[in-house]
Amino acid sequence: MATTLNTEMEGKLSQLAERTHRSKDEALEEALNQALAYNDWFETKVKEGLAAVERGEVVPDEDVLAWIEEGEQRERS
Repeated sequence: MATTLNTEMEGKLSQLAERTHRSKDEALEEALNQALAYNDWFETKVKEGLAAVERGEVVPDEDVLAWIEEGEQRERS
């Protein structure tokens, strides 16, 4: 598979490869693996969240707002 990177991405990839003493191909493969792993994790968390909503495991808006306000008050003190 071939891909084309814009100039900015090509430069960043080159810098990363140089800093980490790897080839650009190795740096790109690792970055892609990390992105794919993150997407898998994110999709799993979204599915878990939707399932929790379907089970009625939700927190009312008022409780969330009160929690946020408590945190803000603690930060001010």
